[in-house]
Amino acid sequence: MAMFRKSSGNVCGYIGCKRHIRSNYFLCTEHYEDYEDGFVDQCPRCGRFKNADYDLCWDCHRGRPVARWAPPAEFSEQKKRINVEHSKAWEKGDKEASCFLVYILKQDGGKFYIGQTRELRERLSEHMDGKIASTKGSNPRLQYFEMLPTREAAEFREAELKKVAESNPREIRRMIIGFKDLVDELNYE
Repeated sequence: MAMFRKSSGNVCGYIGCKRHIRSNYFLCTEHYEDYEDGFVDQCPRCGRFKNADYDLCWDCHRGRPVARWAPPAEFSEQKKRINVEHSKAWEKGDKEASCFLVYILKQDGGKFYIGQTRELRERLSEHMDGKIASTKGSNPRLQYFEMLPTREAAEFREAELKKVAESNPREIRRMIIGFKDLVDELNYE
């Protein structure tokens, strides 16, 4: 698809997809599921949707002139983006790392904080010393962690757990209870 065509009905906003969709939708079912899972995002230049592994869509990468995609009015309300921790400064150290961790902290009042790091002890120290704005003064305590092979996998899992925490915090509590049970079981004498 070279550009978004309103005249022929609403067409999926994913680059190259020609599937017709309802007027209040912005992606076909297949691409919307990938969007929800973080595999699809928007090209910052033209606004069309593309594979999230690439910075730009193919047309913008090649410098081809493309009309900016115009989303339906409902688009901005349909998807609340989950913010994950990320910094360009981490990339140098990430090259040396072989393991990344996603962790859950419990704060005073029962609120959960979910993050990811390659250095869990250092990151926990920063949380406990009040150096992280979102947990400062809330007495954060480690409740759960998972090890993952890449930063990308950790970011994906962080986003996934944040969605669960918003939609079903009880599921997070079940995960924490299961994790604590496993730790207790491994501490046998």
